[in-house]
Amino acid sequence: MNNTSEPRMIKRSKLSLFIFLTLILSYIPFGLSYSTAKAASTENPDTGYNVGQFAADFSTIDTDGKSFQLSEMRDKKPVYLIFWATWCKTCKHEMPTFIDLYERHNSDLEIVSINVDSLSFWSSLKKSNQRVKEYVDQYQIPYRVILDDEEKLIKQFNVQGTPTQLLIDKEGVIRKRYPLFTEKTERLIEKVVAENSSNQF
Repeated sequence: MNNTSEPRMIKRSKLSLFIFLTLILSYIPFGLSYSTAKAASTENPDTGYNVGQFAADFSTIDTDGKSFQLSEMRDKKPVYLIFWATWCKTCKHEMPTFIDLYERHNSDLEIVSINVDSLSFWSSLKKSNQRVKEYVDQYQIPYRVILDDEEKLIKQFNVQGTPTQLLIDKEGVIRKRYPLFTEKTERLIEKVVAENSSNQF
């Protein structure tokens, strides 16, 4: 019985070794191809609304009647998009933070707030022009305000609720997508702004 079982054990050992080596060899090229693909996607991210992608371009008119096109900020300065609503308590709470951010970085960061009152269930809130202007005057919002009554930007950036915030670097790539402004958010903004300043010299 020993003579019979021994060859079987040897065959099993050889088979296990063969399977192990096959897996190792097949894993190496997979790992290399994955790394290459990851590097390629970083260098040439596609367009969309997720982190690592180029932010989808758009052009519109702000509440002051001035035109704005996202792609015009390319190679100039980072952009911070804020999707908000007049009925959003969190948005109202964060507003002083954005005003402070604007006052400190007006020259090297473009803050663009996009009103999405059109997300409301109440039809009376769908058209937000006058209401938002009164809100802007009341809270003395100094940065650019855009209306999205047609919900084009909501769909373009897959906004599911308020607030939604996106940090876009000067290359046009989305660096972060946030639901709330935190200390971590501010640190990343400072980093992206510093990167932009250093690249200008």
